[in-house]
Amino acid sequence: MPPSSPDASGTVPARLLPALAWANVALHGVGLAVAWFGMRPGSVLVPLPQRMAYLAASPPGWTWGWGIWMLCTLLLAAYMVALRLCLPGRSLEPRLALVFTAAGMAADLLTDAVQIQVLPLAARAGASGETLFLAFERLALTGGATVANGLYTSGILLMAIALHPLTGTPARLAGGATVLAGTVMIFAGLLPSPELLALSTGPTIGFYSVWTLLVARDLGRRLERRA
Repeated sequence: MPPSSPDASGTVPARLLPALAWANVALHGVGLAVAWFGMRPGSVLVPLPQRMAYLAASPPGWTWGWGIWMLCTLLLAAYMVALRLCLPGRSLEPRLALVFTAAGMAADLLTDAVQIQVLPLAARAGASGETLFLAFERLALTGGATVANGLYTSGILLMAIALHPLTGTPARLAGGATVLAGTVMIFAGLLPSPELLALSTGPTIGFYSVWTLLVARDLGRRLERRA
């Protein structure tokens, strides 16, 4: 096999990919649950006066919720790195996938920090600070849903293309569905449309979670056959 051909016999331990995949599924599931029960009162789905009043108190559910999503970002990046190690060739797609993922992680962590630190501070100004609050809120929403998620979606698309010879049809379909739902999130952040964002976030996370598990399964089977 030529050195540049995809090969699932890279330097990744056999148990690492499934562990990272399940960790992604579990933590993203927790993130969605906390977003619904602990973060929703401060989201753009709630009228402005109510969400500003909620955020002015710096509620733990809001802070810890965004903290969980920051950990999700790190897990996503770790999984993409592990996938790259399964592709020891010099093809361009997986390398670009890591570049996009790293850039998305940087944007995501920054916007999450704005959500945790800046929005509650701006909310304490009350009605006189509504314009400033809305400006930071728009920055955080578009930066997360469009910029960070757009970079993640591009990274997953490129990684799915690189993994195409090594994965089965279910994994390929899950990757395509992730990219499609992620694209809807990108436009939801640009519009912006809180309703469209809420509708597309769950499917994006869900399809991504399925993709991680199916890819880990397919690559694991190849590693077992080579053992």
